[in-house]
Amino acid sequence: MKILMTGSGSSGSWRIRGEQLGAAIGADVIPRATEVKPYLHGIEPYALAILVKRPPLDLILRLQRFKVPIVWDVVDAWPQPDGNDWGERRCAAWLAERIGIIKPAAIVAATQAMACDCASFGVPVMCLPHHVRPGLGVNPIRERVTKVGYEGGPQYLGDWRPFLEQACAARGWTFHVEPQTITDLDIVVALRDQRGYAPRNWKSNVKLANAQGSGTPVICNFEAGYVETQSGGEVFADSRAEVLAALDTLTPLAERQARSRQLRAAAPTLEAVAVRYLDWLRGVAQKA
Repeated sequence: MKILMTGSGSSGSWRIRGEQLGAAIGADVIPRATEVKPYLHGIEPYALAILVKRPPLDLILRLQRFKVPIVWDVVDAWPQPDGNDWGERRCAAWLAERIGIIKPAAIVAATQAMACDCASFGVPVMCLPHHVRPGLGVNPIRERVTKVGYEGGPQYLGDWRPFLEQACAARGWTFHVEPQTITDLDIVVALRDQRGYAPRNWKSNVKLANAQGSGTPVICNFEAGYVETQSGGEVFADSRAEVLAALDTLTPLAERQARSRQLRAAAPTLEAVAVRYLDWLRGVAQKA
């Protein structure tokens, strides 16, 4: 079965859901497919075209014209940063509008909550959480906590950053944004300063997946992507008081060692995710 995997070629979600996952399922991974000559003359053979995140309109129309079934991997395609403040009704309206334009034969959702919100469109929907970043090392779990950090765009951390810097300094620790590797950290935080419907319900589990894969003790917001994929080793917090309590919980060495083992046992590997994805895609292609 020949599959086209395409997207913007620039976002973090494209690297995860396009390049890494596309290679694992044996797809033709072509970012910005409309700009690539082989694509322009060879679209008919594809059984499916997986469009990651925000596909351009000319690509959508071309696929529709050639009757190539589209699988839309929504990931975090809602408008950002404005959409991070939208309520449920506006998010639902945006989703319905995009579905009406793309007319997908199937939808891939980043969370179970998103999958439920896509269930009414009358096409197959798969919840596909993010896998662990390939090549990630294992956290050695040091005797003492000295470094706490955050992987991702600092704009999403928002007001959590000065609070965490102060909380860490009070303990004699340091706080790091975008460390060289997650395993340099003794504790990683997966906190977000957005309270809209999409961040809380549709945002992927990517930060937790990497914490699980590396066995790095983690503090998470109560977002669907994290709650749905939790191992039991995570510490959840939404308020400042809860974050301070979480830092205290993860200070003892034995606690971090136990939670690290629990996290690693639940790590979603690329290989396991790819097998499940490809099996579902074969079913979609048969029905399309």
